[in-house]
Amino acid sequence: MGELKAFEHRAMGVKNPYNREALEAMMRATPARIATGRVGPRPPVDAWLSFRLDEAAAKDAVWNRIPDDFLTKCGIGLRVSTICSSKLDYVGHPEKGGILTKEAEAAILAHCKKGVQAQVFISEGLSSSAVEENIPDLLPALKHGFEAAHISFGTPFYVDNGRVRLLNDVSRVLEPEVAIMLIGERPGLVTQTSLSAYLAYKAKMTDTDGERNCISNIYSQGLNPMEAAATIVDMVKRMLDQKVSGVALKL
Repeated sequence: MGELKAFEHRAMGVKNPYNREALEAMMRATPARIATGRVGPRPPVDAWLSFRLDEAAAKDAVWNRIPDDFLTKCGIGLRVSTICSSKLDYVGHPEKGGILTKEAEAAILAHCKKGVQAQVFISEGLSSSAVEENIPDLLPALKHGFEAAHISFGTPFYVDNGRVRLLNDVSRVLEPEVAIMLIGERPGLVTQTSLSAYLAYKAKMTDTDGERNCISNIYSQGLNPMEAAATIVDMVKRMLDQKVSGVALKL
């Protein structure tokens, strides 16, 4: 048996295309799976195996748990949870991902300072792979950016099974001026490592999506972590200056 090799995702699978240049131009314009070709009514073996590989990676991104030693290496000393009892409970009941347990609330209060200008926290959301891929570069860059901008920032912490609306509950507990949640995006067949940053100014429990802002597509092939850090810091500055977030924020 020969050596196993990674499948070529971007290979032209159409045999003897009528207009190769047009197909190649379309392939350059999108990361979507196109021009894979076919063998009779079925996709070629390599294209099908490539699809199954990406599908498996997407499922792993959803269901895998972030290791404790990864958080330690990133300098994150506190790990808490929402009221979701398991990942299955998290997937089936999204509303639970926005509420901290009482134990989590007490731990956060003991570990973090209240009333800072910027409070960062992290959750895997729907992609543990996004956290593992981006946080090692993004978190130090954020800290450096806040220091350079003379913005006080709180101790970062990690929350298992969090949803975006957790911004409201964390803001209730710690009362930062701006809360920043770094969360894994729903994975797909193009990427499983895309991260989002959600930001809210003095969030309240009744706040909706209209009161927060999002910087999405943070990963190596999108907005790289270093650029993302600069963008997040700039948005925090604007929120502090304008004392507002969401659709009312002038960017």
